[in-house]
Amino acid sequence: MATQSVATALHILEAVARLQPVGLSELTRATDVSKATVQRCLTTLRDESWIRQTTDSGRWILTTKAFVIGAQVPDTQRIREMALPALSDLQDYTKENVHLTVPEGRDMVLIERLDSSHPVRVFLPIGGARPMHATANGIAYLAYQPDIVAEDYIAVGLDPSTEHTVTDPDTFRELLEQVRRQGYAVNEQGLEDGTTAIAAPIVGPDQRSIAALSISAPSVRLTPDLYLDYGQRARQTSKEISSGRHSFE
Repeated sequence: MATQSVATALHILEAVARLQPVGLSELTRATDVSKATVQRCLTTLRDESWIRQTTDSGRWILTTKAFVIGAQVPDTQRIREMALPALSDLQDYTKENVHLTVPEGRDMVLIERLDSSHPVRVFLPIGGARPMHATANGIAYLAYQPDIVAEDYIAVGLDPSTEHTVTDPDTFRELLEQVRRQGYAVNEQGLEDGTTAIAAPIVGPDQRSIAALSISAPSVRLTPDLYLDYGQRARQTSKEISSGRHSFE
């Protein structure tokens, strides 16, 4: 019984990471666990400092404890250390949020974020997980995986995050091919309405993606006339990071 309780609590924690900020009712629907059980798990996770409630809406988000534990994963730590100087240069150039993500299952998990100084900006919590197909980072990552990896991902389904999310398998395959040709992905409002991101893959010794970085901003600022410039900048930054890939081995 104790083992089942731990498994349920971990299931709830993963759902918070995936959906944050998230409320009790949404978690209940997403996990197919009773509201009373979800509430007990949330209370336990809060008491152990894994999650907290936002001050404005009372919805649940991860604390930095989850990130601190995750950062101890050797590969993640090395990627962050290798990437930070180049990410900082990219953020200085664009003045927008720059994100570093790694894959986990069907999601991309945010492990580093350099924030824009603009008063209106994109906010994604460290440790937050988002579906690959709905994010520029995930699209860039999948484009530089073997075809079978992308096909297995597509076979499970491409659920929409917004009305702009690419959900048609053939259109998604064409999108991956375009990313391979140009070296970066553009995602216009596919994850959140009003947000655009441009991403490039970070590759390992075999030229397969191991992570991805992105520039993310409100769509009113990250406009089509910037796509080529920012895309090339993202691609160059990813190449700089990838050139130190011996540190990832």
